[in-house]
Parts: sequence; C-alpha cells; structure tokens
Amino acid sequence: MITNIEEIKQAAEIIDIISEHIKLKKEGSEMVANCPFHNEKTPSFKVSKDKQIYKCFGCGKSGDAIQFLMDYQNLNYIDSIKTIAAKYGIEVQNEGKEYIKPVPRLEKLSPDTIKYFETRGISNNTLLRMGVTESIEWMPKAKDEVRAINFNYYINDDLINIKFRAKDKDFKLHKDSKLIFYNLNGIKDESTCIICEGEMDCLSLHEAGIYNVVSVPNGASIGNQQLKYLDNCYEHFEDKKHIIIFTDNDEPGIKLRDELARRLGIDRCSYVVYDTIRKDANEILINEGKETIERMISHAKQYPIEGIISVEDVYEQVLDFRLNGYPKGCEAGIGEFDEYLTFSGGQMTIVTGSPNSGKSEFIDYITTSLSKKHCWKWGLCSFENPASIHVTKLMEKHSGLAFDFRKDYTNRMDDDQFKESIVFVDDNYFFVNINKIEVTMESILNKMQELVRRKGIKGVVIDPWNYIEHKVPANYSETQYISEVLTMVKEFAVKTDTHVFIVAHPRKLMKDNTGQYPVATMYDIAGSAHFFNKTDNGISVHRNFSDNSVNIYVQKVRFSWQGKIGFASYNYNTLTRQYVQI
Repeated sequence: MITNIEEIKQAAEIIDIISEHIKLKKEGSEMVANCPFHNEKTPSFKVSKDKQIYKCFGCGKSGDAIQFLMDYQNLNYIDSIKTIAAKYGIEVQNEGKEYIKPVPRLEKLSPDTIKYFETRGISNNTLLRMGVTESIEWMPKAKDEVRAINFNYYINDDLINIKFRAKDKDFKLHKDSKLIFYNLNGIKDESTCIICEGEMDCLSLHEAGIYNVVSVPNGASIGNQQLKYLDNCYEHFEDKKHIIIFTDNDEPGIKLRDELARRLGIDRCSYVVYDTIRKDANEILINEGKETIERMISHAKQYPIEGIISVEDVYEQVLDFRLNGYPKGCEAGIGEFDEYLTFSGGQMTIVTGSPNSGKSEFIDYITTSLSKKHCWKWGLCSFENPASIHVTKLMEKHSGLAFDFRKDYTNRMDDDQFKESIVFVDDNYFFVNINKIEVTMESILNKMQELVRRKGIKGVVIDPWNYIEHKVPANYSETQYISEVLTMVKEFAVKTDTHVFIVAHPRKLMKDNTGQYPVATMYDIAGSAHFFNKTDNGISVHRNFSDNSVNIYVQKVRFSWQGKIGFASYNYNTLTRQYVQI
C-alpha cells in the first residue's frame, strides 16, 4: 500500500504531464489542444492550471493528471501514481517498507563534468569537498544508460541516498532509499543553518564560503508541501537557534519557504529577500558573485509572530476611539430599520426568513440603498436570479417603479428612468457567472477577491447558501464543516474590508392554524447553530401574506454601537416591488 499518495498527487502539475504527450497552446487562462481521445480538427480539449484538471468538450473525457496517464498510457491507478512520483523525484512510501542504502558510486568526475560545473561557478575544490562523483545510470528521461552526476547524501559516514543528474535536467533519486536533506553533515554542531532548494544552490553557497547549508532533495512545486524528508530527519534541526531559508524566488519556492518555516517554527526562522532579478543562489553566484550571496544572507528577514498584535500597532485606532467614539456603520437610509442595524466592512450578515417572504428582495433594497447613499459597489453570486432578471429587479429598487407593466402604466418606469437605472446598476453591480466557475465557497470568494482588486467592490451577496457545492470531507461532521466555511467567509470579509451577506433558508417550517408561518430564527437554518454563532449580524424576513406587511427582525448584532435587537415594519407593494415603512 502506498502511504504518500496525497504528496504525489499534490506535486503533479497537470500541464507539465500532459505537455509531455500532446502539444498544448495557450488560450486565455487555459491551455488547449486537439483531443487525444477522439478525432477532431477544432481544439475542444482544455487544461486548467488553476483547477489542475482537463476536460474535452467534444467527447466528455475529463480528470486530473493521474486520470490522464491512465487514459493516455493505459496505466492502472498505482502505475500512474508511480509514474508521476518518478517524474518529480518523490520516493514512493510503502507501509512497512524498509529503506535500502545505495551502493557508493566512487568514479571521479570527468574533465567535461568539471568544465560544466565551472560554467556554473563551482570549482573542483568545492566538488571534492562535497564528495560529488559520477556513474553510468539508467535515467528516466533519456530512457537509457547515460553518464550522470552523483550528489551523495550522507549522515555521518553512512551513504543514505544518491541524487542522479544527467543532461537536459534528467533527475532521479536512488530507488527505495530514505529521503533526507542534502549535506546534513554540514550543519552538525552548528547553531545556525541555511536551507536552500537544490544541490546546485548548496554548492554555490559552499563556493561563497558558507558551509552550514543543506538543500531539500526534490525541489519545490506548487502543492508539494508534505516534506517527508523533514519528517525523516527533524532531529537534525532541533538544536538550531536560527534557520535561514534561501529558496528560489518564484511561487513554488515561496510556498516551500513558508511551509518550512511553519514546520520548523517561525520564531527561529528568517528568509532571504531577493534584491536582484536572479531567481536562485546559483544564478546570483554566476552573475553577481559571492559578495551578493553573503549580503543577502546577512540581511535575511525575520518572520513576524503571526497572530500577535502589540498595543503600539493599534495605538492610533485606540486614540481615535477615545476622541471620536467607536466606528459607526453605514446607514442604508431605509427608515426605522437604520436604528436597528448599520453596515461596515469586515463583517458578515446572514439573512433567513420564512418561505417566500422576500429575503432576496430585501437584500436588493439594502444594497441599492447603500450604493445610492454611500457609493458601495457589489459582487453578486445569485443562484435563483439569472443576471438579466436580477438587473431588472435592481433597477426597480433604484427607481422606485416597476420594470414592466403591472395593471397600471403609471407604475412603470419611463425611458429616461430606464436609462438612469440601468446605468446605476452597471456602475455598481457585478454578477458572478455560476456556469463559468466551480460553485464552491472557496471559488466564489476567489472571484470576489478579484472584484475587490479590479472593481473596488465593498459588498458581497451570496444567495442562497444551499445552492453552493459543499464538499464536506469524509471525516467531518456537518457542523464542523459549516463552522470552517463561515470562518473562511469572515476571514475574507476582514481581509478585504467588505461586508458579506449570505442568504440561508430555514429547515421546513410548519404553518399555524391561521395559515401563517412562524418567524424564522438563525437557529432554524438547516445544518448548524454556527449560522447564529459565527455571524456578526442576523436578519429574519417575515411576510404576512394576508396584508403584504413585512417585518424585518434584527436578531443579532455583534457590536452594540452599530445596532440593536428589534424589528422594523414595511408594506410591500407587489406592483412596484417596493418597501414602504409602516
């Protein structure tokens, strides 16, 4: 049984794997090709780097990198996993497996290899000191026995593993050997050590006269954060007081850097800040010399203590509270309701209500009012209102008139009002196309993050909760899952300083003997009490169908200076879809 399948899956870069077999070309944010699984002249085979999936819109074939190899090379699941592991130099871990120590390869470096290292700024003296050798090996990319450089991995005098490197970036680790850091002997009895991303970087630091350095054995890739090599030799870092991380200056390198720091403890870690266009230590050595490496290491930046705020950090805010009071929220300007709730960025409001009470309609009323009064812009993810219909409803809230004819022409907006209202909606609202994204909360928030950056939205509406694709992990309870997702939403709101509205329907409510539904509460929402516990504000919309009166119950307000518990009453005009305060 393979025990590190998740590590291998996370390392798999689907574009790298598929492009080894078929020619891909860029089209927008995706890569496209003629489908390899059926004959076609127009490319319908698309590969997404962000989602790490492929899909053919002609024959329907789809899946991840593992599935592609299974389909394309007719492999079973395990063989596909092993193929990916070999490509990324990841050791396949089997339950109960015993590691095999490699036989030493002691052949001296040839003149050609020494010359190659000289082009990389590495002297023969460094190669001798680091015990680099050569051998003839079968290599996966060459698919033949070729001459390979041997980076020998030692602990004390024991050879634990060998990294073989042939031309054209053809790599492999010794089969069934233990995965450890390169040059562990170099940090023995040292209180400070440096971690870099590859053997060549490690040699570069040696060339610069810095010897207390190790490197990871299999580089960095997005998602490849299992760090089995750290599990295997963590004890070699327990005595270190200061750990400097010098990974590559790219996205995978930064992700590896941060995960190493998290695992090793950010309180004793710092990281090298690149003040050069070079991407790694070897490029710096070749182009800028030893002095630049020394300078960058000496100016390594310490990680901040995450989650800790000093009084000094917030003094100006505290002083402002004393002089001006706690920050008030924005009033929507919709009558008595303003006494009960105002709105600020960094908060989440959950809206529920009895069936057909008009939860979405009332949120439209709030959002258009905040846009008119405070120029708030909105990102909307609405599953029950197609964008074209939703635009007309927002135009009605803006104009106070009906979009179409309802019994009396005087209720309908004229041409000038139509133009004014549609310009207002165009200026202030952006609609998520739910057919173009994965409708998980994470995907929705990613799209809203883009709208924050590009359009400056101040508010978000997600309507309703039960239409979102909820991928509950197998070992999670529904309550635990809902808690985590609501925390994710709250963190998004704080990070982006936006106000997030979520519509959440209650479980089935029973009518009373007059045919009316009871007032729904946050605790009536199906799934978890966390809908009440986690939200900053809670609203329930309740409509009396006999007279079309609507009560808006504010059932929770986290900050007393921004509202209070209570309710406001409106009449609902079905001809214009307007709320008129009673």
